[in-house]
Amino acid sequence: MHLEMGSFCMKHDILQANVLDYALTKYLKSTKKLDEATIPKSINNIRGFILRIIYRHGTCTIKDILQEVTLSPSATTTALNHLEKEGFVERSRNNEDRRTVWMTLSESGKMAAMQMIENRQMLIDELFEALTEEEKNTFFSLVEKVMK
Repeated sequence: MHLEMGSFCMKHDILQANVLDYALTKYLKSTKKLDEATIPKSINNIRGFILRIIYRHGTCTIKDILQEVTLSPSATTTALNHLEKEGFVERSRNNEDRRTVWMTLSESGKMAAMQMIENRQMLIDELFEALTEEEKNTFFSLVEKVMK
């Protein structure tokens, strides 16, 4: 009996994981579609994610970015090089420690990041319009709790 109960729990967990995976995939596809229609084509998912990280920080180092992305340092640097070449980010050296490079967004980088954030907010508003304010608050509180 104990094995059967354990098996049921495992199947239940797999089902929940599949539902969550499906929901996240649908969300990511929807954000990608919105972004493709509203931001420059040179900003792919990874570059857009990096722009939003820098936007949140205001000014940050490559080390700060690496703490939030799942990319290797070389892949992150390559993405930053593309963003700089396209004029979305600017680099500056720290006068006190020349090894530290500060990353900031240019005006076009800020506009692209703000558009992506607006796209995500619009999508969230649409997805959650069937929920009450209390249900939304509960959902996001739970998401914050499990992300810790």
